[in-house]
Amino acid sequence: MRSVAWRCVGAGLLAVLLSFSSPAPVGARDFTQALQQRLTGGIGTPETDRDSQDLLTLDRFYEQRQYRPAWIEEGRPTARAGLLLVALQKAPSEGLNPADYGVARIRNLMERGDSPDALAELEVLLSHGALDYGRDLATGRLAPMSIDSELYVEKREIDPLALLNRLTGVEDPAAELAGLPPRRAEYQRLKTALQHYRELAAAGGWKPVPPADASLKPGNSDPRLPALRARLRVTGELPAGAPVPADADFFDDATVAALKRFQQRHGLEPDGVLGRQTLLALNITADQRVAQIALNMERWRWMPVDMGRAYILVNLAAFHLSIFDQGNVVHEARVVVGASSTRTPVFSRNMSYLEVNPYWHVPSSIVRKEIFPKARRDPSYLAAHGYELLSDWSETAVPINPASLDWAHMTSLPYRVRQKPGDHNSLGRIKMMFPNQFDVYLHDTPAKSLFNRASRSFSHGCIRVEHPFDVAETILRLTGTVDWPRARLDTALASGQRTVVRLKQPIPIHISYVTAFVADDGSTHFRSDIYGRDRKLATAMRASQVKWDAVEAEARMAPGGSAPGQTPADPL
Repeated sequence: MRSVAWRCVGAGLLAVLLSFSSPAPVGARDFTQALQQRLTGGIGTPETDRDSQDLLTLDRFYEQRQYRPAWIEEGRPTARAGLLLVALQKAPSEGLNPADYGVARIRNLMERGDSPDALAELEVLLSHGALDYGRDLATGRLAPMSIDSELYVEKREIDPLALLNRLTGVEDPAAELAGLPPRRAEYQRLKTALQHYRELAAAGGWKPVPPADASLKPGNSDPRLPALRARLRVTGELPAGAPVPADADFFDDATVAALKRFQQRHGLEPDGVLGRQTLLALNITADQRVAQIALNMERWRWMPVDMGRAYILVNLAAFHLSIFDQGNVVHEARVVVGASSTRTPVFSRNMSYLEVNPYWHVPSSIVRKEIFPKARRDPSYLAAHGYELLSDWSETAVPINPASLDWAHMTSLPYRVRQKPGDHNSLGRIKMMFPNQFDVYLHDTPAKSLFNRASRSFSHGCIRVEHPFDVAETILRLTGTVDWPRARLDTALASGQRTVVRLKQPIPIHISYVTAFVADDGSTHFRSDIYGRDRKLATAMRASQVKWDAVEAEARMAPGGSAPGQTPADPL
């Protein structure tokens, strides 16, 4: 709704800019002095964490131009300035806020400003808005590592001066800006979904389904059924023309099937039962879904432009792994990720080797918290579960006989613990390694039943993979490791011996956290914020918003600005 309004306003304003007659020319010397004063003092620009650096960039930009304006000509804003304003007003379509780029103040100055100082302010705000918006589109508004210690994602750097020169050197800056966001299908689909959910929100969204003490199961009757059907019709799980049973309170097959579709799209158990978790998901508002989509568009702006010709992408929030080759998904698998107390971080690395029949070198924290207390109560626990003690972490470590230890008087276990290869090994029969400081990798697991659950956050931080030898076979093929066909993998597996398989070339793996995405069939899917990372990002996005009311007040106090009592800029 809001983006439609901006388009209407922008189109009307542009028509005015192209048609009105020019006011009296402004003296070049007066304008240059006003521009230099604003660049030196920062008058009329927001005070943000990057504001001082931006002022330096703007000053270098205008110094190179000998302080000639980029957006003003013969005392009035150019058509290019109008095109830029229209582009800034369309920021909501990219999940961004036009208020952060000074749209209200710019529009006010374009309609009313004619003094040298007002035009200089307009010139600076247009350049600053173009720079900030272009940078936010290209690399994201926020630096991931500054908002969440579990996001090990370096924000890509972009040359601000080069960007500004590009945006001011073309006839249509809006077209240049349109090429800056990610071109990946995932981002573009979210952009379409954002517009759809904005329209749903503008139309009133959906009414909540009333709560109840008991779950609603297929075949039951309940007065909430009309409300449930209405809710499912809004987002399309229940077709608009689906028949309603004679008893409108009856939980019929069509409504059960629609609820299962809703559950699948929200990462819930698709059992057709209206329980607590399903009710919570149904009653999240359309406005909240709009915000969730926008947050995930920001995450895609953080991703590398080039993720690799072939690469692995893990979505922790969706418990899902995809392998891509030249932009196409060639293999998918369900995964188990870190529990809420041992969250898997977000990062990218290169996978370089696999291990068949691996040892599990148990991290010290797991030894201290889990294995030692069990072994102290029952020293036979170690042997029963395939664990062995080694004297230290060196290559020359020697085995320690657990029976030789005085377990009754031990307060810790000062030895390395490893689990031998086998069916009961916690890593299963294969692990896929991409060396990193978090000791995270992909691996098999003996706990196969966990893959049947909709929510799969159970691990100590590593990523357990369903059908891992199928994943390994795909990786070996894509990396050109032709001397390791599936038959040879199977032979190595049957040997029971630890075998290292080095890839002919590394393959990038990107571990992400995406809670809103669009499937190939066009349906929008949402996932629970299992690690609280949506909340952190939303808080940081709100904190990053620029307070333009203070900027406008400062601008009115500047020499040549609007005197007290004059009409201020229109609020957003």
